[in-house]
Amino acid sequence: MFPNATFLGRLVPAAAVVCALAPAAYAQSTAPGPVTGIITDAQGQPLAGATVVLNPGRIGTATDRNGAFSLTVPAGTYTATVSYLGFKASSQSVTVAAEGGAAATLNASLAQDPLLMDAVVVTGNFNPQSKLESATAVTTLNNRQIQNRVSRGTADLLMAVPGFRVNSDGGEAANSVSPRGLPVNAESGFGFLQLMEDGLPILEVGSLTFAKSDIHFRVDETIDRLEVLRGGSAGITANNAPGGIVNFLSKTGTGDKIHGIVRLTGGDQGFSSDRTGAAQLAGLQRLDANVGGPIAGTALRFNIGGFYRYDVGTRYAGFPANVGGGVKANVTYNLKNGYVRVYGKYLNDRVAYYTSIPYQNLNNPEQIPGGPDFRRGTMLSQHQQITTIPNPFNNGQGALTRDLADGQHTRYKAVSSEVFFDLGNGFTLTDNARLLDANLSTDGVYDVRAPLPGTAFAANYAALRGLGAGTPVFSFANDPTNTPIDIATLNGNGLINIAGIFPDDKPATNAINNLKLQKTVGQHQLTGGFYASRYTIKERLSYNLVLQEVANRPRLLNVRIPTQGALFGGLPIEVTKDGFLFQSFGDGLLFNSTNTTQVLSYYAGDQWQATSKLRLDGGIRLETTHAEGSAPKTAILVNPEARFTPFVGAPTAANGFGGSNGGLDGQYRTFYDNRFLQNTADVRSWDFNFSTFNYSLGANYKFSDQLATYARYSNSGVAPSNDQFAYSTDRTQPDVTVRGEIQRVLQAEAGLKVSTSRVNLAVVPFYSRNTNIAVTVQISDPNFGLGLVQTRGDVDNLGLELETTYSPVQGLTLRGIGTVQRPRYLDFNIFVPLDPDKQTAGTPTKQQFVNLKGNKLEDTPDVLLEGGADYTYHGFNVFGNYRWFGERFATKRNNILLQSYGVVFGGVAYDFDKALTGLQLRVQGSNLFNTIGFGDAAARNGDNFSKEYINGQDTNGKTRAENSYNLARPILPRNITASVAYSF
Repeated sequence: MFPNATFLGRLVPAAAVVCALAPAAYAQSTAPGPVTGIITDAQGQPLAGATVVLNPGRIGTATDRNGAFSLTVPAGTYTATVSYLGFKASSQSVTVAAEGGAAATLNASLAQDPLLMDAVVVTGNFNPQSKLESATAVTTLNNRQIQNRVSRGTADLLMAVPGFRVNSDGGEAANSVSPRGLPVNAESGFGFLQLMEDGLPILEVGSLTFAKSDIHFRVDETIDRLEVLRGGSAGITANNAPGGIVNFLSKTGTGDKIHGIVRLTGGDQGFSSDRTGAAQLAGLQRLDANVGGPIAGTALRFNIGGFYRYDVGTRYAGFPANVGGGVKANVTYNLKNGYVRVYGKYLNDRVAYYTSIPYQNLNNPEQIPGGPDFRRGTMLSQHQQITTIPNPFNNGQGALTRDLADGQHTRYKAVSSEVFFDLGNGFTLTDNARLLDANLSTDGVYDVRAPLPGTAFAANYAALRGLGAGTPVFSFANDPTNTPIDIATLNGNGLINIAGIFPDDKPATNAINNLKLQKTVGQHQLTGGFYASRYTIKERLSYNLVLQEVANRPRLLNVRIPTQGALFGGLPIEVTKDGFLFQSFGDGLLFNSTNTTQVLSYYAGDQWQATSKLRLDGGIRLETTHAEGSAPKTAILVNPEARFTPFVGAPTAANGFGGSNGGLDGQYRTFYDNRFLQNTADVRSWDFNFSTFNYSLGANYKFSDQLATYARYSNSGVAPSNDQFAYSTDRTQPDVTVRGEIQRVLQAEAGLKVSTSRVNLAVVPFYSRNTNIAVTVQISDPNFGLGLVQTRGDVDNLGLELETTYSPVQGLTLRGIGTVQRPRYLDFNIFVPLDPDKQTAGTPTKQQFVNLKGNKLEDTPDVLLEGGADYTYHGFNVFGNYRWFGERFATKRNNILLQSYGVVFGGVAYDFDKALTGLQLRVQGSNLFNTIGFGDAAARNGDNFSKEYINGQDTNGKTRAENSYNLARPILPRNITASVAYSF
């Protein structure tokens, strides 16, 4: 389950264990005086889970569902601080009488803090501090704000973060986030971000093709809050994270009573499925629960929760889209001078991986007649749910069976620890450790090339007529009678789609430890630490092609060509088998690699309170990376059927080992396996070392408790990771693994922060200059092949991020989020085919290098805006927001322009009181007006054409763009959910 025992493997858990074995003499003591009270908001509504801390002594508790609390402390006078995420903290003095005296009363009414400027942030800072006081750009969301975002998953939730471009159109998970215009491939996810849970990476590598790191995380009731650091100090406080840190923090059982929540959720998904009658109401069934609190008679606190859901999906494919669940737990042992906490997590969940659907008119997408619609259409279907092919990972021996209903299937297991000790004399020690096993398999239908008329596809085989072949005959692959269909009129469009079936497995193990020692010396807070991580990732990926009709939930197509004469003996040519045009296609991909990477980082920092208003900070981080691994080399199986060689030639490198090749079964007439790619006995291996030195300098000047400004400069590096080694080989020496180089991200930013009773504001102008940036380019060629190639270049971005709230009247909060930027390529070369009018029929595809200098980054709008409102009154909460996405180019060559669109989200909730206290009803919806928009288009073939070619005039007077077909991924359609919850 975990990596082999190495020095590092033993060191990681040992550091946490040694810290945890502190003397029991540090256990908490009790004292005789009582303090009680009730904490409410400005409207008098109780705040459950508010924290009350008395100093000196740091004695604290949390309120129950009625906002009430009770503490027993030594007699004396204390300063009581009351805080609750989303509200401004309040401090007051309280005097506690000795046992037998009157109980001290401490009541407080907290004012709202919508941008959480008063909240203490632990992410991306060596020393926890409020947002107003920090020299970083931070976005925070509490539990209620997370719910009111009406997000469909982890990445979707991050649309609340200015500066982040989120593509969450793939479904509940497996999505991509681009911070501050840093380029990420649509398949690579969190490329310059570190996605964390409780302060440690969910998986060290955030950028894996077909495996985004959010696949291993779900938002549920166990989450206490979200903290997101944008750029800034992320490069010195986390590994390979110059773009930022996304940190989800779990509930930890605070409070002096057992408390929790149970929530049941249903949705309207069943109404767009095949279900009828009352069964439509069960399209979504989800149960969430969380409970935590003290363990009676001990110094322990616990929290445990999780979810399970069954969801047919917003784009019904004939089988359930999202099925599974997870459970998380933690136990905390509080000490007089710190705490020890242990976490456990298990996630076993399947989510649909929605990919692109065919459309026509490249720059102004239109639905193809008879094709899938842009709201509910999908190219997944029950007709192709179960597929079986010769096992490409075992050179065709045995069978590989996959199920599209598995989608992206994560089996994630982790055990973590967190310890903190105040050692006295200004010293503190913190250690965080995690051991994880993340097994991911991916099954989807991928867009490869634009749809084409079935008759044009059939014409590819006209040359065989001289060998006695007839006209290709089409039938449905699931039709045992092979009844011919008229391909020219099928579905009213006569089109076929050549799609990819890419079975992909990425089992990974990861051991992580972060040890930090801090010392306060006068006005300086000094930090030094050591971070270690070792991960092993195996990659199994095979490229196969299927033939589909262009329709919603399409059927696979078979193609047979009847023959006559002695050469074929009257047996038909089988172009496809079970809908597969190519099994383990020779012009595609076959990876079966293993890579182990060890990261050792050393960091130090100083935070200096130079004056009562000015705070300076600086930090450095030295990262060393050692990666080693291997992958079998590949070659097309050459197995010619000799009697065809005089007519079609022998298999050679010049013809791509086609000719008379009979492939896996040795029969030329079975075309589907004639170019079967397999592993050879030879391997290519790699053993690379990298190091990078990162630094960051910042300053915050706090004019008052309501106004502050800051500035920061950072220079960080990112070492190559698994994708570089698995996919990148030298173009002139295919057996040589390309080492890759350190990517450098330079960022300068400044900010103004305002926090008043009515207005909260954070304005952050920024500039980034990014060199040697790696992007995995996916290019399909006209002969159905696909290449995954990492290319490198330079980009920069100048922008402005905005977060603001305004509370004109009690209970009403207006919120705005905005990003204005101009991300551009400075120097970037990609290797692509020449335009079709420059190709020569019957010869290998001619290719060229194209420089992208001056082009806009693909799939990255220059403008992203959001406006929202949240109103609370006597238990009612009404909320909504409008998100606007500016126009952007779909491709690196800026030849396809996707139009802007806006989407509305909103809902209403009601919290009952009196006899029904704790009961909540909630109804909410995403994309309420069912807007059509597009997240990406032509992802694997759009760069095959120049802008001049696409916009050139066709024979009918229209442009080629207007006449062309391609594939695009629409945003998710409207979805309404309703839930009932009970808090206790």
